[in-house]
Amino acid sequence: MSSFFCVVALFGLIYAIIFAIGIWYNWSLWLMIGLTIGIILLQYLLGPMIINWIYNINWIPYEEFRRDYPHLAEAVDKVIEIRGIKTPLMGIIPDKNPNAFTFGWTKNSARIVITQGILEYLNNDEQKAVVAHELGHVVHNDFILMTLVFAIPLLLLTIARWCYYASRGFFHSGDDEGVGVAIGAALTVVAALSYLSYFISYLISLVISRIREYYADEHAGEITENPNLLSTALVTIAYGLLMERNVQENRTSRIRALRGFGIFNPQAATAFAVSSARGDGKYSKNAIQAAAAWDLFNPWAKYYQIFSTHPLPAKRIMRLNKQCDIYGIKPEIDFSYAKKIKEEQAGKSMIPEFLTDVTIMYLPILIFIALIALTLVWIFNVAGLYNISSGGVLDSMISNLLLFWALGFYLIGFAVLVKVGFKYKSGFEPNEVINLVTYVKASPIRTIPAILEGKIVGRGVPGYYFGEDMLLQDETGLMFLDYQSLLPLFGNLIFAMRTIKKYIGYRVRVIGWYRRGPSPYFEIKMIESASGQKNKNYRKQASYIWAIIAFVIGFIIFLLWIQVSGLFF
Repeated sequence: MSSFFCVVALFGLIYAIIFAIGIWYNWSLWLMIGLTIGIILLQYLLGPMIINWIYNINWIPYEEFRRDYPHLAEAVDKVIEIRGIKTPLMGIIPDKNPNAFTFGWTKNSARIVITQGILEYLNNDEQKAVVAHELGHVVHNDFILMTLVFAIPLLLLTIARWCYYASRGFFHSGDDEGVGVAIGAALTVVAALSYLSYFISYLISLVISRIREYYADEHAGEITENPNLLSTALVTIAYGLLMERNVQENRTSRIRALRGFGIFNPQAATAFAVSSARGDGKYSKNAIQAAAAWDLFNPWAKYYQIFSTHPLPAKRIMRLNKQCDIYGIKPEIDFSYAKKIKEEQAGKSMIPEFLTDVTIMYLPILIFIALIALTLVWIFNVAGLYNISSGGVLDSMISNLLLFWALGFYLIGFAVLVKVGFKYKSGFEPNEVINLVTYVKASPIRTIPAILEGKIVGRGVPGYYFGEDMLLQDETGLMFLDYQSLLPLFGNLIFAMRTIKKYIGYRVRVIGWYRRGPSPYFEIKMIESASGQKNKNYRKQASYIWAIIAFVIGFIIFLLWIQVSGLFF
């Protein structure tokens, strides 16, 4: 699905440019709708070729694929026989980030891609379940369905934007009978309704996308006749938790390696918070349930679910557990203790933390909205009590408003500082992936400052040539590393094309902040490899720019207030 949205983003840019040209030349609504449909068809036709271009995919002849991966070919052949589809093209991305996706035009022209990480971190049965999931998308014709589903919001957005810009022209037509104003008002109403319909239809499209993922999961359970296989695969793919077979170093060798690295002394590190491994080396149910507790109980999970193309991993596992009953199999992963684990970490309710997070995250915007609201109330109040056409009243009101907004922008600046301080805490200590992903209270703004040490095994988006993010593996799991250069667009592109290869395959130390969005991720402050390569992330410093802008605007308004006050008082 990530590949689908990469293509959507590219064609979205084309759509924006064409729409801007259409507004400039005053094209008709029907022409704009026709062009929108044309872009959708173009995306459908060219999408697979673009994906093939922007991803590093090694295509394998099917006979060779059957010889090298007979267990995967068994699943493919079974689906071909049952569903009567043509043999899909099979490809492998040489990247250890465990992921898979499918694309194409129809179920008979499908391409299924898995990464090297799927082959390395999952056992043969789990690999088969992942391929069966992708085959589910193929046999359900999700290529065509999702193209049509996401086309509807785009058409509604086209209508909304055209009506909005057209209404402005009618409002400024200047006819004496007021016909232009009436038409402009009608178009404004249509634009507002179309924007609302666009938003609702977009949310419905995401619901449909999540349903298709559930259907693909069910298909995997049907083909393998064991839904547990996809469940355990999701533990690694979604949460990054690894089993003993994946761990290439034990703790003793890791400590020796860290001492040789010379970056920090492991003996000074604090004890890790989660005891995650059983005697047989596999992660305990508590570790998995703690990782899933975020999906099940954190209010941020419910928020992100609304705007996600995929169901939350814990929800998918719960649905697969229900499918186990059909085959008389006991679910391997259950969440019976997840609530208890959540309560031990966060108490009965997580609403207070969520409200605190939301307030701090949007505090500058909330203050700005409050300033506008209070200004309107003030103006209406003055207009109702005084004759503002009087020079003294008008001058006094302007002076007071200038002072009010000067102080308001200073408040916004301080709010930005509060947000940055909350979001980018100090106190970095050595930690492990398992401890981070099992922290239930994590959010996009409630973070854990930490130091991770491990090996960069791939890109954040596997095989994507232009992706600047990375994937780290430590002794306990996998973590997505979020990198941002000082120049977000060009700097990230240069890092993706030139620098990232200097990290992949090497041991690194990463200082940064663990966050939780739809998936766990780690925002880089500084990354350093054993070979001496070092890069820093300046996102925190860039955040201060908004505070500086607010303070500067506030100062300018304050100077205007002084000037106005000096003239009239």
